Amino acid sequence: MGDGHPWSSGFWDCCSPCGTCSLAFCCPCCLHGRTSSRLKDPSMKDDGMCNGGCCLYFSLSWCGLHFIPLMNKRGQIRHNFGLEGSGCGDCMRACCCPCCTLMQHEKELESRAGFLAGNEGYKAPGGMEYGK
Repeated sequence: MGDGHPWSSGFWDCCSPCGTCSLAFCCPCCLHGRTSSRLKDPSMKDDGMCNGGCCLYFSLSWCGLHFIPLMNKRGQIRHNFGLEGSGCGDCMRACCCPCCTLMQHEKELESRAGFLAGNEGYKAPGGMEYGK
């Protein structure tokens, strides 16, 4: 492992929550799309599963190259949050267990959603209150 912070959940911690696990197993392109949306918009105001990320994953999975978008997304997540890992490790995880990789990506972004949503720039302070 390289320098960096640990991931919020372990790589093999991929069986919960059950709904996300089912999505990773049955329709991985949709989970990859949702993770791509969450990375762009942490508040998930527009829960977009069927987007460019989904289409890319789906189209590359037909020729056995599903690991490429997973590897790239993992590197992007690691870079954005200063997480431990390396490009070689990203490739190995994406090739060997895409479901676990998808789950870890989604869980990491879910755990950081509050932090990311709070970084939207200046917010006006609350109004003053006077005592009675």
